[in-house]
Amino acid sequence: MKRCREQWSFVFFLVVLSVAVFLATTAGFAQTPKRGGWLKVATDDTAMGLDPHLSITNSTFTFTEHVYDTLLRYNYKGELEPSLASSWKLPNNTTYVFNLRKGVKFHNGREMTADDVVYSFQRILDPKTGSPSAATFELISSIEATDKYTVKIILKKTMPAFLNYCAFVRNSAIVPKEEVQKRGTLQKDMIGTGPFKLKEYKHGVSATFVRNENYWEAGLPYLDGFDFVVIKDEASRLAGIRKGVLDIGWLKGVDMADMAAKTPGTTLIESAAARQGRFWLNNKTFPFNNLKLRQAVAASLDFQAIIDKVLLGHGSLTTLIPPSESDFILSQDEIKKLPFYRQDYTLAKKLLTEAGYPNGFEFTIITSPHSPDYVPACEIIQQQLAKAGIKAKIQQMEWGAFQKIRRTIDFQANFFAGSWRADATDYFYTYIHGESQANETGANDPEINKLMDLCLTTVDQEKRKDYFKQLQYKFAEKAIGIFPYAMASRFEIVADHVKGYFFMPNDGRAYLRQAWIDKK
Repeated sequence: MKRCREQWSFVFFLVVLSVAVFLATTAGFAQTPKRGGWLKVATDDTAMGLDPHLSITNSTFTFTEHVYDTLLRYNYKGELEPSLASSWKLPNNTTYVFNLRKGVKFHNGREMTADDVVYSFQRILDPKTGSPSAATFELISSIEATDKYTVKIILKKTMPAFLNYCAFVRNSAIVPKEEVQKRGTLQKDMIGTGPFKLKEYKHGVSATFVRNENYWEAGLPYLDGFDFVVIKDEASRLAGIRKGVLDIGWLKGVDMADMAAKTPGTTLIESAAARQGRFWLNNKTFPFNNLKLRQAVAASLDFQAIIDKVLLGHGSLTTLIPPSESDFILSQDEIKKLPFYRQDYTLAKKLLTEAGYPNGFEFTIITSPHSPDYVPACEIIQQQLAKAGIKAKIQQMEWGAFQKIRRTIDFQANFFAGSWRADATDYFYTYIHGESQANETGANDPEINKLMDLCLTTVDQEKRKDYFKQLQYKFAEKAIGIFPYAMASRFEIVADHVKGYFFMPNDGRAYLRQAWIDKK
């Protein structure tokens, strides 16, 4: 087992606090697990397609992580551990050799081999696939199966986070070639090597997962299966837990989480503070192709007021890197001193005048009621901008439509929240690098591009930290995007009869593979 880099120390601390409480009340590992039983698990949205290479939103990951495996995986402590690869080695800083487990079978009964790993990475990288993860692995120079159970990957440059990406289903799920060829994509069917098989999927309603009897991890899973039930309303999910209709469910709203914490017979677990409110500005079109207008918007905002009103104080200031990435973040005091991070209407008016818009300008923010903080945050932003003479119209839309427009950059500004990523660079690199295939801001600033490249490829940890610090200052100065707050991504409510289950720092529910039921 290999530990993830030092950046996980803070995440580990947060998770251990939650897990300590959880174990104290359930003693899940102190008892002998019972085999069998069924769970009802609530999620807040349906999958945006089931193909792990085509749809990498968190709403899809919630479903795919139970069916697909990766070469490595994370445990609940934030450590990297073996998965489909039983071991790995680095002959040098750009070469990775993975030794695969023998006898691992896909859900269609065929053995998984090195050819499947090669195919999966090649499929992600193929422009014809259109995978959002292609930008993550663009530094791969070659990938080959040196024998049936060995894969060698060579990178063009050093990439300290490469193993992290090989441990996250949203980045590198291993799929069977013949199933893709048979169906064209895996958007409607899931066939992996994971602990559960997909039995039935009703878009927007539910999904039923059953035990994979041929799962490679001996004895697991304990459950016969579980149902995912899509319940968009936060209050309804909480009510389901309280009534015993649901066994596990999560919340995003801090007000609902406060209520959930008082529910008898349950435990509330908070994920890592990796969720950022993201106010993306389209740098390619009016008005935000004008630097001073972007800066004027940033200078008009009071981030702490947004945190206090929308999150009831349960959040923190952030930059393009969330608090969970403890090795690379700036302190709260340092953040307050960043360019345009303090509300200053005099400065905002000056910038507007210099840009040629002394009376302000108008633009539209697209967002979605998908999460309880999105629209309220936009409304406060709208109010704060109005005092500078900037008129912002808020356009709400369904989550799927929002995601489509967001990725095609067909907007002036948008607002949503990001979720946990495998490496600190993944919070920004693909979204704002000028050469990224998944650039969502239209940004292409040479100085920022260079700093991002250094953050991505620098092996020396101290130098890497310095590049991250420089990047955060430069990003704030250029106001490519604005990050009003950071908070926990999810609050998971777990009934006390569910044992052996951990809620992951990445909002994952992978530990359903070892969950079991103890109803007395």
